[in-house]
Amino acid sequence: MAEIRYLKHKEIDQMRWDKAIDKAYNGLVYPYAFFLNAMAGERWDALVMDDYKAVFPLVWNSKYGMKYLYQPFFCQQLGLFSETRISETLMQQFIDRIPSKFRYWNFHLNYENTYFSPHIRFVNRTSYTVDLDCPYTDLYDRYNADARKNLARAVIHGYSCEKQIKTDLVADCFFNAYGQHYPQGTDLRQKIVSCAEAAISLNKGFSRAVYGPDGTLWCAGFFFHSNGRIHYAMAAPTDAGKKLGATHVLIDEVIKEFSGTKTVFDFEGSDIGSVAYFYAKFGSVPRHYLQIIRNRLPWWCRFLKA
Repeated sequence: MAEIRYLKHKEIDQMRWDKAIDKAYNGLVYPYAFFLNAMAGERWDALVMDDYKAVFPLVWNSKYGMKYLYQPFFCQQLGLFSETRISETLMQQFIDRIPSKFRYWNFHLNYENTYFSPHIRFVNRTSYTVDLDCPYTDLYDRYNADARKNLARAVIHGYSCEKQIKTDLVADCFFNAYGQHYPQGTDLRQKIVSCAEAAISLNKGFSRAVYGPDGTLWCAGFFFHSNGRIHYAMAAPTDAGKKLGATHVLIDEVIKEFSGTKTVFDFEGSDIGSVAYFYAKFGSVPRHYLQIIRNRLPWWCRFLKA
């Protein structure tokens, strides 16, 4: 039987950890050490099988002296990552090894993690993806009429797309548009900027911006790019860009740039109907993953949430 060890943060060999994610057949950008360090600091431990053949990050925090597991912002999926196919038996072995000191769980598994237990609450989450392994013309043919209309309107007005803009500019654009939905404010902004800059330095991310003909910023976005997958991580239009559907242009430009490659464009959601409709405009298909919730808190603090 495989040996699964619980390692505290300081005990994790981060170089071997990252090599494990490199080798994992279901590797994603989120479990890399640079990502977890940026978004969780030193508050992530791990379950490790044998010589890092399979790994399971445990991102934690504490409240009222009790530790709980949670999913960081901008981190869609974690769970079990492995060199070989993951069976439900192996998933069960890892889940059973989560230390009992973590009294509350609320985190996401990944696309390749299948698991069920009557003692755990499960939520089926949805993402939308586009395989880019065909010519751009074929991908464009799958766009719906509204996406094509917005792209045509932008072409009529004229625009330009700029590469590798400053992540601070992307963050300003994003938090100006959607900051009200993120309770951590300035602290979270700094975390994701640091994470994005680390990703760029490791060749695991890039930024793009769309400008109008007069040089006005229409839209800016940052994308993680790792393990054969592009993640639509942080993007938003300006007020000027909203009027012209500039987010359509940003997404289309990235799809065009990487068309014909063995790359998946992952929209990272969504379970919100209007957002899911927007992502579906680009010919994307739904993919599902699990959120798991377990509450073993004392009765007097069952209100605690991650």
